[in-house]
Amino acid sequence: MARMVYLEIKSYAAAWRAVLAFLAAGLLVGAVLWLGAGELAARGSLFEPFTVGVVDHDGTPELIFIYDFFNEYVIDLQFMEKGEALTALSAGDIPVFIELPRGFTRDVFHGYNSPFSVHVGGGFPLQANMVRLLASGGIAFLSASQAGTYATLGLAGDGWEAVLLPVNLAFAQELIRYDEMFSREVVDLVEGSAADYFAARFAVFWYMLGLLALSLKGYSAGILARFQLAGVSALRVFLIRWSGLFVAVAVIGLPAVPVLGVAVTLALAVCISAFGLFAGRIYSRALVVFFVALAMYFASGGIVPFAFLPRVMLPMRWFSLNYYAAGGDIFIILIIGIVMACFSFGLDLKARRG
Repeated sequence: MARMVYLEIKSYAAAWRAVLAFLAAGLLVGAVLWLGAGELAARGSLFEPFTVGVVDHDGTPELIFIYDFFNEYVIDLQFMEKGEALTALSAGDIPVFIELPRGFTRDVFHGYNSPFSVHVGGGFPLQANMVRLLASGGIAFLSASQAGTYATLGLAGDGWEAVLLPVNLAFAQELIRYDEMFSREVVDLVEGSAADYFAARFAVFWYMLGLLALSLKGYSAGILARFQLAGVSALRVFLIRWSGLFVAVAVIGLPAVPVLGVAVTLALAVCISAFGLFAGRIYSRALVVFFVALAMYFASGGIVPFAFLPRVMLPMRWFSLNYYAAGGDIFIILIIGIVMACFSFGLDLKARRG
């Protein structure tokens, strides 16, 4: 049996050029993903820092609480004249600029609607939507200020002029210190290091795609007949095929060891080789391998993190090898591999009896 396993391994070794090309491509793509995820984690944002123009026709110091809504981690405010801002927007130098009208602060204090404008370019839709969201926060504060104004009017009655301006000035001063009015809780995009999170899930995805570099065709009917005449049981034939594919898959998984660890990589080799025996029975095996690998990659949150997905989709992670591998759940991976191997062996038995 040992010689048969050796011959099986040797048959996979014939595809060494395809395996080397696959590993080189995987290392290149993995390095790009690692660097990209590290950059995202370092700057703490999905956006590159960008500039937002401000055309301020009012020029009052009380507007600082409006500017603070926009002057966040990835946004740099730049004050401009309107003509300059329009030119920069048309040229694509800035994605958005904000225009505040004259008398804006005075109107807020007196409870009048005097909206500001957000001019959006068409070339930066994500940045424009982010600025719109921040503008909504500014509008919410202004609406609260106006609500305070109208409440003051109702209480003051005929003597509203004596109390209106001081009350709203005090309210505006509180808005300037709006950070003290809230407690903030930052929810991390992923658990632990972002680079490790994405790299581990991608490593399993690429590991499974390694089956595409190997010939997954099973034994021909003639070879199976020879095994049967020689008295080799179906179980031994299956173990020979599985052992050869396991060694080939384990070799392909060597670059994943620094990311996943030795134990997880070997457990995945058990599971992936068992899946490879099943895929080898299917005519469109390459499509099946790619679809299953991609589906599990997505289900693990490796393409779109769970923070951006509806909560109803969270249970899909339980059907992903990538998720269990990233969490180091070796026992679950082995159980899945054994179940898949039993299923593949059952199909072999059915075909042999047929």
